[in-house]
Amino acid sequence: MKLLKIADEEHAELDEHFDDVSTQSLEQIAPEVRGKEPDINIEGSSIEEFDCVFAQIPPKNAVFGRVLLEIMEEKGVHVNYSSTAFFLMSKKNYLYHSLHEKSIPAPKTCVVADQKAVRNLENHLKGPLVARKFDGLVEIEKTKIEQVEEIQEFAEGVDYGDNILIFSELRKGDKYRCLVAGETVISLEDTSDGWRVSDENLAYSNISNGLEETVLNAAESIGTRTAEIVLRDGKVVDVNPNPDLEMYTEISGKDAYKAVAEELKED
Repeated sequence: MKLLKIADEEHAELDEHFDDVSTQSLEQIAPEVRGKEPDINIEGSSIEEFDCVFAQIPPKNAVFGRVLLEIMEEKGVHVNYSSTAFFLMSKKNYLYHSLHEKSIPAPKTCVVADQKAVRNLENHLKGPLVARKFDGLVEIEKTKIEQVEEIQEFAEGVDYGDNILIFSELRKGDKYRCLVAGETVISLEDTSDGWRVSDENLAYSNISNGLEETVLNAAESIGTRTAEIVLRDGKVVDVNPNPDLEMYTEISGKDAYKAVAEELKED
């Protein structure tokens, strides 16, 4: 089976699970039209020459990435996430709307586009809150707000079209980072006392059947084959398209690369 890796990292651990592997950076990939049909040029070859693709496209490239993934889907090439799923995971305002729409347990969240829109937000959310500020698709600030009255200060100076603000209710509870690949879930617990769910103080820990069901349902609702799903107090607080496979392998002792490879090979 022939694999194309689109990533800045080598991810050499994936290679042993495939017969032939090629690695390209996103900058080397070029959509084109061949015989009036959209295609992707890989060093002069068509994307159709590959059986599957492992992509790690930065969320800031959501639009370009979505176009690439759509072409791959049209050509019948297996990819670790679909075009729609990648777009949802990259654009957090759409992500939280989708989670709530699909009845996935998630914190109560409000998305606003300018300073005026936060007026009376305290009537809809109960503090403390996690406040996030995005410039385009890149998160530039994340902080904890103890009182809803502080919302206005966080939003100060934000005009429509420049940034997106996301406010989510913060509740105490166990914190997990979970890699999902098909039906496989590898869970790491954040044992720190802070409000953030970070990459520090992580330890391998099996989650309950109920939480595992939440993780799998979240991935299915988004339509992704692989993802990192972040939980706090039993609720999905974030979903990321590009899990750190090396981190999951090293901390859990499980082979995250094998789990992803097996999912890519599935029909």
